[in-house]
Amino acid sequence: MAAAVLGMWLPIYFGPLGEWMKENPPPFIAWMEQHTTFAVVLFMAATALAVLGSMARQPNEPQPVAELAETLAIAVAEQWRREEAALQLQAPWPIPLRWDNTARPVADHWEAINGTHNLGEPVDLSGRLDGDGRADDDGIVAVFHRVASRRLVILGAPGAGKTVLALNLVLHLLDQRQEGERVPVLLPMGSWDPAQETLHSWMARRLAEDDPALRSRSRSGATLGQELIASGQVLPVLDGLDEMPPQARAEALAALSRQLGRGEPLVLTCRADEYQRTVGSTVLTAAAVVELCPLDPADLRTYLRVSTVPARTGGWDPLFAEVESTPGGPVAQALSTPLMAWLARTAYADTTAEPAELLAEQGGVRRFADRTAVEEHLLERLIPAVYSRDLPGEDTRRWSGEEAQRWLSFLARHLDKFRTPDLAWWQLGTTVPLASRMVLVGIATGLVYGLLSCLVHGLGGFGLMDVLVSGLLNGSTTGLSLGLAHGVVARFIDGAFQPSRVRLSIRGRQTGRARPRVLPRFMAGLAIGPIAQVTGNLLAGVVNVAAYQEPFWLLARVLNAGFWSLVVGVGAALVLGSTALFEEPIATQEATSPTGLLNTNRAAVLRQALVLGVVFGLLILLGSWVMAGLLPRHMWGVTVVWTPALGLRWGILSGLGSAVVAALALTAWGRWVILARGWLPLTGRLPWAVSAFLEDAHRRGVLRRNGAFYQFRHTRLQHHLAPVPPPLPPQRRSRRRGRLSGLPRQSGPRPRGRARQ
Repeated sequence: MAAAVLGMWLPIYFGPLGEWMKENPPPFIAWMEQHTTFAVVLFMAATALAVLGSMARQPNEPQPVAELAETLAIAVAEQWRREEAALQLQAPWPIPLRWDNTARPVADHWEAINGTHNLGEPVDLSGRLDGDGRADDDGIVAVFHRVASRRLVILGAPGAGKTVLALNLVLHLLDQRQEGERVPVLLPMGSWDPAQETLHSWMARRLAEDDPALRSRSRSGATLGQELIASGQVLPVLDGLDEMPPQARAEALAALSRQLGRGEPLVLTCRADEYQRTVGSTVLTAAAVVELCPLDPADLRTYLRVSTVPARTGGWDPLFAEVESTPGGPVAQALSTPLMAWLARTAYADTTAEPAELLAEQGGVRRFADRTAVEEHLLERLIPAVYSRDLPGEDTRRWSGEEAQRWLSFLARHLDKFRTPDLAWWQLGTTVPLASRMVLVGIATGLVYGLLSCLVHGLGGFGLMDVLVSGLLNGSTTGLSLGLAHGVVARFIDGAFQPSRVRLSIRGRQTGRARPRVLPRFMAGLAIGPIAQVTGNLLAGVVNVAAYQEPFWLLARVLNAGFWSLVVGVGAALVLGSTALFEEPIATQEATSPTGLLNTNRAAVLRQALVLGVVFGLLILLGSWVMAGLLPRHMWGVTVVWTPALGLRWGILSGLGSAVVAALALTAWGRWVILARGWLPLTGRLPWAVSAFLEDAHRRGVLRRNGAFYQFRHTRLQHHLAPVPPPLPPQRRSRRRGRLSGLPRQSGPRPRGRARQ
């Protein structure tokens, strides 16, 4: 809006018609100049009404813990049913899974598992998953109920189907769940640090990331998520012990045995070899262990044949013959896991490529001589295959396989660097070094504030040169201040750039939910306001002195800093403290997907920025009026002038302008806009439509969703894409060589003959 108004206004005032319009202003322009105060007041009133209207939604009603468990069960079931459909686990044909009691010495004594000293006989836990497995007597749920302790560890080779089996268990338990029974919740273990968090506190944090209502605190002081777990309403299904750092796995197993009470159920998945290495002198207490079997050749044949159109099924015959004749060969070994069977179907069933290429020879030697080579080739074929076909839907954007490969490799390296499988949109900016982030944030906020400054000073009747100088000085000092502030916050305040999971509601206090404490917010505002004002004014004073060669401007900025530190500090304390009373957690459905959380966070940030902007604008209006009354009318040969219109203009610039640039510099959404939607696409590391690309990759089966996070479909795919950075196109490479420079609080132009306050 500011750019559009400025673009229309500049040619009128500084074009060839400028002098004529000053002598013969059109009636509309003359009226606007005479009624600037009225127009600005109308704008601020409309903004306030819009904000209040958006806050007047029906508040979320509080729920008892038992009702929260039912709500959680519904949300978990909806989430994982959608994910099961998106990953096509049952279509076009399910891959059968088989498992048996493990032969490895990693299970506890059967007396401990069965709960009595005279029941030491092993229980047969073998089973098979055909179709969805929800009605089979030998399915995973039936096996789970055979374990008296309700503690089960699922082992398997990489890609053997551990997560699929755990997901099937969760959905089946939810299908048969009776009111009051535990809610099975699938949680990835890669985000747990047992040295820093207990099991229950980590579970409560992860649950609250998907259901923000569980962050609220009850009268006991515990969060609702903690109460839900403490009251025995949650069955943890922990996926991927092997995704934790090796040194943390033993700590995690020890913590599970120590922190789980007798009778508390648990399901855990892990790669078989990693689990055996982790289990040394200890085991998971009272846990039975099953291990997934290699894929049967007959099941492999059925899956690949039925998943392919009849006209192309003959292309699999050479592969089937190889698997049957050489069961120990590289192709048979590679296709013994469901992951590789799915990759083979994806690479060859719906494309023009022939499966026989896996058997190709070069100079009498097999092109893919061992299992690893076959698996790497199938992983390499995935991206070109899934991006070679169109998907039904409204979004018709298409990305080539080469582009998708480059961008997904960048994301995989980002996850490998931070040793996590969770891809969060608010963390994409961390791929840029902190020093570069500070420069980029400073440039972006400086440009926005400088543009607003040009608009405000232009409406105030300044000349073109004064307007441009104002924009440059205000933008540079503001950008420098906020660039430094971004660096300090990112370096010293852990979790500062987490997306907000609350919204403002006028009737929020009626929900009965515990609010964040007002006093910490009040004290934070009281500290931040003066620091920002002193820093910004001193920087502006130095720039003013350098520009105008008069020490008067440094003294004026010192006076400004002293007065505005009090005004802005009190204002920030009141606004931040009072908004805590009107915050309530967002609805569960708004945070169970990455795009949903992004949209909600954007709306919350902009709404809060408008609230802050209007309040600060009014405070600056009143403060400038008081300051003009306290200062002598003549200072150092210049006249101090204050008018309501001038105060309102400065209120808009300093109030709304500061709120907007602060939202860009100091929030998760702002960092997303500047870095993930701006800098990373500009340098070719991500596409311009980042959200659409991630959602498209999810629909194509490359990514999966776990609450507000994306994950690669399998960690093997993530590690395959990560090692070698793909080369940038020439045009991108040339852009990257461009040199960035940092821009050096609010500073206005020097009017002729008088000083405006």
